[in-house]
Amino acid sequence: MLAALFFFSLPLLSAPKVILNDDAEITRLDSAYLSQIFAMQIRKWPNGLAIQVFTLPSDNELHREFVVNRLHIQAHQLDRIWNRMLFTGTGKAPAVVKSQAEMVEMIQSTPGAIGYTSADYPTGNIVTLGDKEQ
Repeated sequence: MLAALFFFSLPLLSAPKVILNDDAEITRLDSAYLSQIFAMQIRKWPNGLAIQVFTLPSDNELHREFVVNRLHIQAHQLDRIWNRMLFTGTGKAPAVVKSQAEMVEMIQSTPGAIGYTSADYPTGNIVTLGDKEQ
């Protein structure tokens, strides 16, 4: 029984982590707010700084894992939201990076940036969602 409990909680322990540029100055980031950011519905941080969203390609396994475990929707649903904004001219899709290394580099160098990596990927001194959550 204990082994089964551990097995089912394992995905929660290794869920992708959200990383932020320090300039965002966020003290709390709940899942609803996070979903709105990645759906490109919230475009500025509370301090007025523009949000720059970075993602991995839609067919990337880590991207799909992030969308399901952190945003609580399916990757194709998020793609549909982005495509609708592009085709109607009401918004833009996030910037796509090719790797976790590029993700970390872009988050470090872009004010207001937000993205994600796998739970065990080294991110140095970048702020992670766990650091900012209350």
